[in-house]
Amino acid sequence: MNVDCIIIGGGISGLTCGIRCAENGLSCAIISAGMNALHFSSGSIDLLGFHPGKNIVFSPFDELNDFIHSHPRHPYSKYGRNVIEMALSYFGDQVNLKGLELFSNKQNNHFHVTSLGTLKPSFLSQKSVFNQHIMEAFQNNPGIAIINMEGFRDFYPEVVASNLKKNSLFNRCKIVTGSIQLPDSMTGLKNNCNLRSIDISRIFDMGSHIDEIADQIKKIAGNSKIAGIPAFLGIYNSGNILSRLCDLTGLFIYEIPTLPPSILGMRLDNALKSRFADLGGVYIAGDRVKKGYIKNNRVDYIITQNNPDTHLTGTFYVLATGSFFSGGMISESESIKEPVFDLIVEYTKNRKTWYSHDFFHPAGHPFFNFGVNTNDQLNPFDNSGKTIKNLYCSGAILSHYDPVTEGTGGGVAVSSGYYAADRILNHS
Repeated sequence: MNVDCIIIGGGISGLTCGIRCAENGLSCAIISAGMNALHFSSGSIDLLGFHPGKNIVFSPFDELNDFIHSHPRHPYSKYGRNVIEMALSYFGDQVNLKGLELFSNKQNNHFHVTSLGTLKPSFLSQKSVFNQHIMEAFQNNPGIAIINMEGFRDFYPEVVASNLKKNSLFNRCKIVTGSIQLPDSMTGLKNNCNLRSIDISRIFDMGSHIDEIADQIKKIAGNSKIAGIPAFLGIYNSGNILSRLCDLTGLFIYEIPTLPPSILGMRLDNALKSRFADLGGVYIAGDRVKKGYIKNNRVDYIITQNNPDTHLTGTFYVLATGSFFSGGMISESESIKEPVFDLIVEYTKNRKTWYSHDFFHPAGHPFFNFGVNTNDQLNPFDNSGKTIKNLYCSGAILSHYDPVTEGTGGGVAVSSGYYAADRILNHS
């Protein structure tokens, strides 16, 4: 295979980069080892959620310049606010083309309810999680119903309701809880406790018995204006199911992210992969890049685990393999390595400094900041310190940012993928 661009890693950053490259006429292939992190995510895109010490950021774009100034090695500092803004707008447009609408609170963060009933700041969310009508409804202190599917064990309405009532934004809202029952004919099972979120989503995708389910929701909700339910209203047909339920119940239906597998993340993943395929991109799933070979400060070719005797060549390469979770970096007893190109990885040498003893320490864990260092063009350095000119890095493989304590994970993934494509297009 010989293409213009080979992207190693099929997550949100790799797909963003691939879509932009393919849209601009480059032949592009993505090699993905397996399920990406979107299947474990909230399905929303964070931009900048927290200051140091976990103070919430309400207007991220108002604070980005100061944040970049105080974090000069952060990925955001390599391309700046304008690129970040263009990247998020582009990302939303591309996903919308596949019928998955993403909404923002203009230039401000909004808050989505978690499965524990806490609030998390995000910048872009799916229509069922945030839109202008939901925001306006919440502002009027409405009655809220938190509703589960009977037997679904990954969501507990009483826990959500209890924690919401502790929040000043909800202490004047009447919150009720309850569970609805899927008709036996929908599940084909006598024991619905065997169902997971993905099973329920596939059932909803069929679109049957919606009237009956809507009647159950109305009875539990009573005089409530909003019904919060776990995010399992379909993977491929969720927009139509949501609209039907809202029309039939007269309620604002609000989806709450659940434990993995994340249905909201799967919807986003499907939309991105479908858009990439529409543009002629080649997505190779289930294969891992085993090694990349460098010649004269450029990647010459790569080989994969499934096809070790075949040289895959491209004019440009993007490393978007993620962090430890997806094998983009490997932790050994006293060192951390990047396994494909043996790039220089930034980390502290004393293993005892890699983590905080308190799991929920406000400052997080230092290892989240470990990663591959790059120049301002996102080119990394080989183990002798030389720049690899036709290789770019994006997403969680990058060093000097903490996606958890900063609330920047999705923003870095999207913007660095977009910027890597920009660098490639400038040099092609």
